[in-house]
Amino acid sequence: MARKGGGGRGWAPARRREWRIRGWRVRNLAAGGFLLFFFAAGFYLAQLYTEISALIEDRRAALTSAIYSAPHPIRAGDDIAKSALIDRLQHLSYSPVAAATRPGEYTQAPNAIAIYIRAFRYGATALPAQMVRVALDGDRVTAVADSLGAPLEEAEIEPEVVGRLLSGAPAERVQVSLGDLRPYVTKGLMATEDRYFYYHPGFDPIRIAEAAIADFRSHRLAQGASTLTQQLARTFMDRRERSFSRKFRELAVAIVLEIRLKKDEILARYINDVPMGEYQGTPIEGMPQAARYFFNKDLGEVTPAEAATLIGMIQAPTLYDPRRHPDDSRKRRDVVLGVMKNAGVIDDGAYRAAVATPIQIANPPGLRRAPYFADYVTAFVRSIPGFNGHLEGLNVYTTLDTELQADASDALLDNLERLEKTHRKLNRDESEAPLQSAAIALDAETGGIRAMVGGRDYSESQFNRAVTAERQPGSAFKPIVYLAALDPSRATFSPPLTLASVLPDEQMSFGGWIPANYERTYQPTVTVAKALFESLNVPTAYVGNRLGPSAIVRTARELGIESDLPAVLPISIGADETTLLELTGAYQVFANAGVRAAPYAIDSVVDAKGHLIYHHEVQPKQVIRPAIAYLITGALKAVLKYGTASSATHMGLDFPAAGKTGTTQDYRDAYFIGYTPKIVCGVWVGFDTPESIGLTGAQAALPAWVEFMRAAAQADPEDFDQPPGVTIEAIDPESGGIATSACPKAVQLPFLSGTEPRHLCPLHGGIFASGRAPSSPPITSPYPMPGAPPVPAPSPASSDVFGAVGKFFSGLFH
Repeated sequence: MARKGGGGRGWAPARRREWRIRGWRVRNLAAGGFLLFFFAAGFYLAQLYTEISALIEDRRAALTSAIYSAPHPIRAGDDIAKSALIDRLQHLSYSPVAAATRPGEYTQAPNAIAIYIRAFRYGATALPAQMVRVALDGDRVTAVADSLGAPLEEAEIEPEVVGRLLSGAPAERVQVSLGDLRPYVTKGLMATEDRYFYYHPGFDPIRIAEAAIADFRSHRLAQGASTLTQQLARTFMDRRERSFSRKFRELAVAIVLEIRLKKDEILARYINDVPMGEYQGTPIEGMPQAARYFFNKDLGEVTPAEAATLIGMIQAPTLYDPRRHPDDSRKRRDVVLGVMKNAGVIDDGAYRAAVATPIQIANPPGLRRAPYFADYVTAFVRSIPGFNGHLEGLNVYTTLDTELQADASDALLDNLERLEKTHRKLNRDESEAPLQSAAIALDAETGGIRAMVGGRDYSESQFNRAVTAERQPGSAFKPIVYLAALDPSRATFSPPLTLASVLPDEQMSFGGWIPANYERTYQPTVTVAKALFESLNVPTAYVGNRLGPSAIVRTARELGIESDLPAVLPISIGADETTLLELTGAYQVFANAGVRAAPYAIDSVVDAKGHLIYHHEVQPKQVIRPAIAYLITGALKAVLKYGTASSATHMGLDFPAAGKTGTTQDYRDAYFIGYTPKIVCGVWVGFDTPESIGLTGAQAALPAWVEFMRAAAQADPEDFDQPPGVTIEAIDPESGGIATSACPKAVQLPFLSGTEPRHLCPLHGGIFASGRAPSSPPITSPYPMPGAPPVPAPSPASSDVFGAVGKFFSGLFH
């Protein structure tokens, strides 16, 4: 027993020593684990700090660089309905008030509009805020004056942001500072979303505990406890699922934000960045942008009821969207108003008035998106000689007209939907590339790009078909051929070719190449005018052969087409490739009386310090005599009246315009390029992978062109000015003679003075008329037609009646 007792007394100290050793080990392990966790957490936070700091700077830089539209001028003579002045003001969130006293407000009366224009910058010019008074006679502007009544030549509304140079920033963005806001906006936000915002370190332990208890009781993550800082942290994270790992990272990012930014900076960033739902598929980011889309107001101008509506949306933007769910939105608004009253943000009177106010939503303004244009501008900025490549802080001022851009986009989408509905074969499965379209619109005088649509859906395809795609222009190229042929300085035809000259229209071989008309129908002879009206290939190829391919390519180069065009005869009917921008730019020369102004998109670029680093100088160059350009314009005006585009009249085209259809081989591409004295527009329709659409340019592209041009036209569209040295004559397009009362069709066409027809139409009563010299004889082909003798050279008819009779019967037996 003694041994046992001794053994017991020896065992106890050993056990105590073992426990002490174990305790020491546990304490060391715990201390080591704590230190390891501490260092790991510190390392993780340090890494996260660097990452979030970089994201903050990237986001700030992205928002400091912007692409602006052109400012909108207001001048005497303008029609405010056609120029969409009120619509422009609404898009810029100008508030209609009884008396405009602050920038961003306007007052509309029956015979006048007073606009307090905000201060803005355009290029190197900074313009101060200005009160402008616009006198009206109906919709017509009769005078523009300043606040004192002094007349102004014009006033300008500030440009809109249409894109960003850096990724990560939306084009549609409105930034505010806390000083711009009413107290009930910021205080109401904190009372509803984070009442201890200025006191916690980024997370609220009390709310976390409350949320944990709720989650435990429901056995799921049912209640959020996020502070404003944590909600802002989510905007720096990709994943949005509700999980503990996401909450942990959210908490860590919130702590970093609290270290990195001041409380006021966090609150301002939250207000500007918080997700507020979406509109037309595009996210609405920030309360200021939401205020514009729902109330058409700056956030600093919203009422307590409107502020509560916006604050209430934050919890569930889609559910509480006042457009989609007005009843739910009002219930949530009233809850927020109650919180604001209980927190002392508003008093009882303001609360009762706000609760009694129905939710009044402004008409949706629509997003001003020009993504293809923004990409084009960004690429150009990167290519500016001497530019260092840093896009941060750059402001780019462009030529874009936001109304015309919206009109062009709408016209293309409407047309594509119509085509796919009418022609089922054009529909494609979701896995297949859909029918596409592109459009470009230029200022006829300066060449400035006023609208650009590179495809039907930028989110699906960023490929810009307006400037990058090289496709055959087809018959839209033919006016360039006839321009060269009608210009005596470019063509040495004797006598000179005119629109009344007669051309052969029978199948013939040109060194083995046999062109064919689209409908495979032929006439023995046609006038130049008819060849253009009906877009005939054979007469055009004949003229191109007489000119020579090199002369055609040289003329195209002078008109601004820089694509690599081979000097081969098929180029005469548009058988090689160019871009829609280049082709439309060539027509700008026709519209501008022969003066070329190269297409451009950027007026100026200003760096972060306000220094001008680029400015575009329009350099007009007379490349065609005005009289020659007018010949083409006259012929292309007739195309819209009598030729392949005559359906434009039935589509509502009721003002002076000129243009040409284009259809490529196997109907793979459809074009219409046309213009007025003010604007030039080109439209293309087709598939990205060339395949037949089975439609001509008049069927597929013309309707979109007409819709756009009708929207873009002025209230009183002007006609093209007739230059000196041009004579107008009414001719019969079948014979080329002067039209008589018996002619079924008389077409007014321009001629260089002295080259106009001098004989009456021999087909409709003109053979017994005399007293005028004959018209220019046709130029003839040196190539024989397959299986037939060469086309004979018609001899000039004499001016007397017998000569006319002889010519008539000679034509019958030809």
